[in-house]
Amino acid sequence: MFGKLPSTITPGITNFPGRDVEAQRLAERLLAEDREKNHCFFNSKGFHNHLSHHLLAAYDMGASAKLLQDIFNGENSYQRPITAGMGEENKGAPRSEEGKMTPDNFTQYLGDEKHYSAFLTFFTEQIASIGAPDTLERFIFSPSVNITGVDMLSRFLAGALHSWIQVGYGAEFGSNAMVAQGLAMASVHSPLIPELFEFAAPGAANDLLSSAAKDQVHDDGKSLFQIFREVYDSDTLKPVMPYDPNALLTARRIALMKDGRPEEMRKLCASWWPASPDEQRASLEKKVEELFWVSTLLLAGTGKPGRKPRLDFFLMHVLNATLFLPSLLKLVPSDDSRVKLLRGFLPVALMYVLMRGRPRIDPDLIMSYTATPRPPNDEAADTSYPANYQGYGNPGDPELYNPWHDILASVLHAPDAHTLKAIRALYYAAQHYGHKSSDQVPGLFTDKDTHKESLPGIGNIDGSIFVRAAGVVMSTLGWVSHGEPAGKWDTSGLGWDDAWKDSD
Repeated sequence: MFGKLPSTITPGITNFPGRDVEAQRLAERLLAEDREKNHCFFNSKGFHNHLSHHLLAAYDMGASAKLLQDIFNGENSYQRPITAGMGEENKGAPRSEEGKMTPDNFTQYLGDEKHYSAFLTFFTEQIASIGAPDTLERFIFSPSVNITGVDMLSRFLAGALHSWIQVGYGAEFGSNAMVAQGLAMASVHSPLIPELFEFAAPGAANDLLSSAAKDQVHDDGKSLFQIFREVYDSDTLKPVMPYDPNALLTARRIALMKDGRPEEMRKLCASWWPASPDEQRASLEKKVEELFWVSTLLLAGTGKPGRKPRLDFFLMHVLNATLFLPSLLKLVPSDDSRVKLLRGFLPVALMYVLMRGRPRIDPDLIMSYTATPRPPNDEAADTSYPANYQGYGNPGDPELYNPWHDILASVLHAPDAHTLKAIRALYYAAQHYGHKSSDQVPGLFTDKDTHKESLPGIGNIDGSIFVRAAGVVMSTLGWVSHGEPAGKWDTSGLGWDDAWKDSD
């Protein structure tokens, strides 16, 4: 139905040991079954199918074939068929003069879920013909597909970044078939607030900024922490609505795009970048690292001291999407498009921060959480020596304990795909940045000689924030393999003080 692309997958970027031949083959078969039979939305409200995400995250963290099958059985049970939304009279590709979707007519079908399977066929054919990198360049980044009404990069960034994540999985695991799924998903999204971006300036493919925003570009660019300081201090970017726990996300998004907020957001996002295009390209690795630090703090460091932690559902997606930046930047073929990809990400992250009531990063809060989280009722936490013990050190001593072993073993059984995905992002960040002291974290200080902080208290953080955050995720979403019930992500709008009234 969709042409032929290889179904094989390669190891992911965390690549925890445990995969075997059986798990490899089953993962590939289950991914193919999901791709061939299921729609990208599991209901008519546009909620995304996470089945392939869950399978690959578990596969990369060492899940057995039996566990992969259990995950598939659970999540496949409520998916919709790939033909969902089509009339019974036409379950195939959309009608056109040529009888199929083509590069010349695909734009007329954008934004309609009933054409998902046709888009999947179309992008599968394009990738088979010109490869995934050039397909991305042509259908996501080129100015011709980012004119008003087409807005492909905006669609790619829409839907809580799910197309980004889907293509990111394809990039990470070497699956062109998953890249095609992600592009098809983007094509049935509505554009995400195009006024936040300027993706299609003719002859200026690297230009995302209005002329007013260009004036805010600094020679070296501000750090992401400095930008968040300005976000928190901005009168223009104060919470856009009175607190309403039942307000629809679309209503908050519409309210956000008024009263100078888009211009202020573009201005602040522009200030993250150095003036020179060469320096912009050279800064990508540093900016990816900054996003891991900031997205971790947004998820686990924006609660209230002395209150039960809350983990915002949409800020979690910012962290989960950040994990795919290293892989996406390798797949995207041109330097200008790599810059454009990253420049598109920050406005989306900032949009979600403002839509959640502008929750403030509290560095002391995240550092107050334990760096050695343990499962509930963990007998190994006993500081007495086991009988007949002959090894080095006391296994029950917190100073000798590596919490990641228990975290990874338990989170594989979490029923919500987002939980495993968040832990995988934090695990990757801990692998790469967990050893860093505050002096090594990019952007904590506006002046390293005087240790002037970019955000109040930010100089107190270090690489332990990733395992501290992982512990909060586990305690909030549940150590399910140790008998705790599965918890829930927060949707209260935790940035508003009223969201915390009458709660524990």
